[in-house]
Amino acid sequence: MLETITIDGFPPVKSITVNMSAEEAVRTAEVALVPQGDGVPVVPGRPAIIKAGNDLLLTGYVRDVRPSHDAGSRALTVTICSRTVDATECSVEHPTGETLDKDLAAIAKEFDSLGVGVESDGSLPSEPRHKLHVGETLFSTIERRARGRGILIYDTPKGKLKLATKPEGTHKGGLFWGRNIEQASSELTERGRYSAVKVRGQASEGTDKRQLRAEATARDSGVSRHRPLVIAHEGETTVDRLKKRADWGVKRGAGFAATASITVTGWRDGAGMLWNRNWLVYVEDGWIGIEGLMVIKGVSLTQDSEGQGTIAVLSLADPRALGGENPRGKTAGAYSAPGTITVEYEDE
Repeated sequence: MLETITIDGFPPVKSITVNMSAEEAVRTAEVALVPQGDGVPVVPGRPAIIKAGNDLLLTGYVRDVRPSHDAGSRALTVTICSRTVDATECSVEHPTGETLDKDLAAIAKEFDSLGVGVESDGSLPSEPRHKLHVGETLFSTIERRARGRGILIYDTPKGKLKLATKPEGTHKGGLFWGRNIEQASSELTERGRYSAVKVRGQASEGTDKRQLRAEATARDSGVSRHRPLVIAHEGETTVDRLKKRADWGVKRGAGFAATASITVTGWRDGAGMLWNRNWLVYVEDGWIGIEGLMVIKGVSLTQDSEGQGTIAVLSLADPRALGGENPRGKTAGAYSAPGTITVEYEDE
């Protein structure tokens, strides 16, 4: 079933692909428009709002415009990016370049000099002091803090930055081989996965070993040989923050190392909701060894009325890879992020 795609003020849409990810701050759309009349009706920088039916898909700006033709036909393709593109490319302008005793969401709002907008999913730890680097973007300044706090940064359909510490919800209906899964594939790799992740840091106050030579270590039992990674902690150091950073490092590494891709017909789940990144979905596909809840890392929505119709390609991982809970299913161990991790603390 085809979706009704509208982009107000634009020529009719011939085909579209929308890509969004829980690990990227900017969603994009590649759109083939139906050329009409002489000239080019769309220019870079033009505001754009994309909807699927009544559901908002993307709020942003035209990025690229590519008109073309031959002797018998013409084409017009545009790329549209989320409003958050300015948060990833433009430098923050702030009178002092510094905040004191604010959490990451409040820091982001303080430095949001372009009015992009910031949302979060709950209470975040306070940062005693945060200072901008010269020329730094809004995304880069909060991302270096987010790595130490287990926080994902991505965009919303309204074009705002979202700071998330856990999956947003669970899709209805699920995905089943032989029912609604059209095709599936997976990739397993050792790249980015380590036997031990050690995080070292210093506190700005105090002279004890705990302040000057602190270290926390988390271990990944799924890595069979010695593969250590040492990370310098981003920001003010406490024991809890070191442990959180080490735990997050191991889980994220496992999440990058095992990914499944599933293609389904249509853009919506069993309840009519658009497939969305950082949402959970139940999956049963014995041929690729998955039975249980998975988290959607990324979504690619494609519609081509003259080609493959309306499909969604979902990139999946163990929920713990993005801060979720143990799915407690029967998924093959190769796909699983580490379960409960005991983080060891010691004075370096």
